[in-house]
Amino acid sequence: MESTLFVNASVILGARAQAEREVCVLIEGDRIREVTRGHLAHGGARVIDVGGKTLMPGLIDAHAHITGLSLSPRNRANSEAEISAAATEYLHNSLMDGFTTLREAGGADYAIARLLDEGKIIGPRLFYSGRALTQTGGGADFRTPGEVTDPCGSIGPYSVMSVIADGVTDVRRAAREELRKGATQIKLFASGGVVFPSSGHSTRYEYSEAELAAIVEEAQARGTYAMAHVYSDEGVRRCLNAGVRSIEHGNFMSAETMARLRDHGAFWDPTFISLIQRVESSQQHGLSDQIVGNLTHTITKGQEIYARAKELKVPICLGTDLWGPEAQRSQIRELEVRLQLDSPDSILASATIVNAELLMQKGELGVIAPGAYADLLVVDGDPLSDLKILLKPRQNLRLIMKAGRIVKNSLDEPTASVGR
Repeated sequence: MESTLFVNASVILGARAQAEREVCVLIEGDRIREVTRGHLAHGGARVIDVGGKTLMPGLIDAHAHITGLSLSPRNRANSEAEISAAATEYLHNSLMDGFTTLREAGGADYAIARLLDEGKIIGPRLFYSGRALTQTGGGADFRTPGEVTDPCGSIGPYSVMSVIADGVTDVRRAAREELRKGATQIKLFASGGVVFPSSGHSTRYEYSEAELAAIVEEAQARGTYAMAHVYSDEGVRRCLNAGVRSIEHGNFMSAETMARLRDHGAFWDPTFISLIQRVESSQQHGLSDQIVGNLTHTITKGQEIYARAKELKVPICLGTDLWGPEAQRSQIRELEVRLQLDSPDSILASATIVNAELLMQKGELGVIAPGAYADLLVVDGDPLSDLKILLKPRQNLRLIMKAGRIVKNSLDEPTASVGR
């Protein structure tokens, strides 16, 4: 079993506001075996002197879409080879930006997960949802009013990310099918969106409570949970009543509903950078003034309720919701956006220990502690005092380790030679 010993490290342990100095961390196989101050016997371990730099857990993105090729999730016309190439690029770049784990929110499947597990492609560990569940006319039914069937002749949503299912029996079947194919959680759409408003009446909520409860029950039967795309206050409340664990977006929640979210033990995953990136690229993608207005208003509302979530001690996750390799370049910027609303230690906690608990991986991911997976970053600088150093990963991430294997190591190189 290969082993690595990091010495002379400044280590971020949990949600502390300061790093612990002069720490040794011993890795055996894919796990952390020991964390201690001072000298640590290492036997035949490879010794890496961190030189006082920061050793921290790898980042976790709780809401990623790796199979997109553009801003729009409607990419049914693209070939499997094109989608696979886009996913491969997305995964590789995410890992090089410091994200050692992704929770995928609709589109990825067992085929991509298998390639990662077999080492045929390089990327973060992946918790994938398979195809997200949406109702007819729902947030992930991308058909125009004149379209009935997809190019394959079936009634589909014109997207690789979702499947249309209606009624308790049908949503049970759809959830069971995604779980059969290895989905680690179920993604569902519980309200309309803000980027691509329906040509008909946009929804305040989607799926009946009976349908939502059936989806949650199927997930729980397999020891997992449901995550819900939902923006509206009423939609969030219905999800909480049904037992949904993870509220994605939720920008129009009321203070009362936010308190209910806390009381239900649910998690909130605001995804600011996806909305900001869409505004920034609106002209390039031909988004209308109406949609840009929707996006701007949604960003403002999300920022307003963030402070309330902090007051209530709601578990706040860090997700990005970005589509396609081009948009992925903004992934790390979610940290920067949060700096307007939160402290560096709290933001890093969202991206590590909170996200790990959301993924039902408490103590396994997001921490530097004995028994946890060895998903680690060596950072040139202290993110707890200057979080913006993480915004230049090619320059400031000097070492990246996933599952005990080093995928990047530039500790012996001058900083200026590392890149952007």
